[in-house]
Amino acid sequence: MKIIGHEETKKLIRQYLDRNYSSYSFLFEGKDCIGKKMVALLTARAYLCEKDYGFGCGECSSCKMADNTIQGIYGEETQNPHPDIMVVSPEREIKIDQIRQVINFLKLKKKKAVIIEKAEKMNVEASNALLKTLEEPPENSLLILTTSNQNRLLPTIVSRCKKIRFRPLKAEEITQILTLKNAEEKLIKTATALADGSMCIPSAILEKPPLFKYAKDLYTLLTVEGLHPEGIISLSDIFDRLENDEINIVLDIVEKIIYKKMLKGDVNPDLYDRFIKENQELKKAIEKGVKKKLAVEGMYFNLKS
Repeated sequence: MKIIGHEETKKLIRQYLDRNYSSYSFLFEGKDCIGKKMVALLTARAYLCEKDYGFGCGECSSCKMADNTIQGIYGEETQNPHPDIMVVSPEREIKIDQIRQVINFLKLKKKKAVIIEKAEKMNVEASNALLKTLEEPPENSLLILTTSNQNRLLPTIVSRCKKIRFRPLKAEEITQILTLKNAEEKLIKTATALADGSMCIPSAILEKPPLFKYAKDLYTLLTVEGLHPEGIISLSDIFDRLENDEINIVLDIVEKIIYKKMLKGDVNPDLYDRFIKENQELKKAIEKGVKKKLAVEGMYFNLKS
């Protein structure tokens, strides 16, 4: 389980663990898709390691069960996950019932580790419930919150956690990750150029190649002269069948393409500014349940007017 990048960050985390505090509350903050969740899982493995070595010795029974947990989370078939690691992930939001489970889990007397992924998605009730635990954390506990936007967390939650900042990935690190995934050289070059310090777009291009094609088609429709209603109608039919997160990835790719073309002088800066605003409105509309086909067509005609 090799982590590319974040070497200084991992050293800092290990230094904190070496202080042998009775409990730890960390906030891992940084862009999506840069490895925060994996580092959090390895931190949990290190905390629970029977030999208290590095990010886990990999040999003790605790490390082996932690590895099973990690493999299960990332889609590999596994058995015997670690009973003292809990991972909480949102669907649309993180609800108070999930946090109550965390609170009960942390009350166990043995060592335990909890990771709350995308903690900014906690609703108000969940946030307030967690705050009480952070004010008086139980002994022998490790609690890690991950977030890409700490401003959406209660300031009192942020203040009670040790903040660990994750920097964006370097281009060479993204290239290295894609190479390990056996991606083709042309795809690696394209994906790295669009990455912007994160693996969100490269992973999507690698795992779901049609999304990149849809992004290129939408970019062409937005930048070619004249209206092409038949083109946007056909493309919006495709968007209508995509999941919300897939649409967000397509729109993010288009934004990166427009930005890079603008820097080269191939696209008017006004289009980029207008696309940013329309992109935000489109994502909000889809999140609220507006029909995807209508939302995409509306964005197109607004930008072409």
